[in-house]
Amino acid sequence: MDEVLDQPLFDKTTPQVKYGGFWARLGALLLDGLILSPISFGLTYFNISSWKSALLLVLISVIGIAYKPFMEFNYGATWGKMALKLKVTNAEFGKAEFSEILLRNIFHILPTLITLLYTVAVVFTNPDFESVSGWGDYTKFLQQFKTLTYINYASGLVTLVDAIMLVADDQKRSLHDRIGKTFVIEHA
Repeated sequence: MDEVLDQPLFDKTTPQVKYGGFWARLGALLLDGLILSPISFGLTYFNISSWKSALLLVLISVIGIAYKPFMEFNYGATWGKMALKLKVTNAEFGKAEFSEILLRNIFHILPTLITLLYTVAVVFTNPDFESVSGWGDYTKFLQQFKTLTYINYASGLVTLVDAIMLVADDQKRSLHDRIGKTFVIEHA
């Protein structure tokens, strides 16, 4: 009995954390989208309407793919997460390893790489692509490539499952957090 009474009421080795919730994380995602949109939408528009450069498409895609892993590994957060006082940590609430960061971003990296490879190999090499002159033309042109539609559907389904897990979990861990063995927490 004395052993039980001699133990402290609180475990001082386990940090008290507040997990980043759905709305804060969605806000961070939207802020990051605004930050990247001049590159992703601006350059892409000119690329599909006039330049038609596969190399530029690869460059734009690499920037989009690398942004989150680079920021989360080097700074613990993207600019959107920083603005909303969120931080990505490992399971011990310390700095996440590069492999953990890559794994937690796998649902963004893989579909983007698959889409990029397909677009460069099939869409940009299609002779009719030369006649595309804007978003409307590009959207109509892409309708013939059902593989891209299936990739988008699959990615959307995974994103939905990911969001449901985030909302339903007590520790606000989404599927990609579990895969990467990471947490998103609020910090001062």
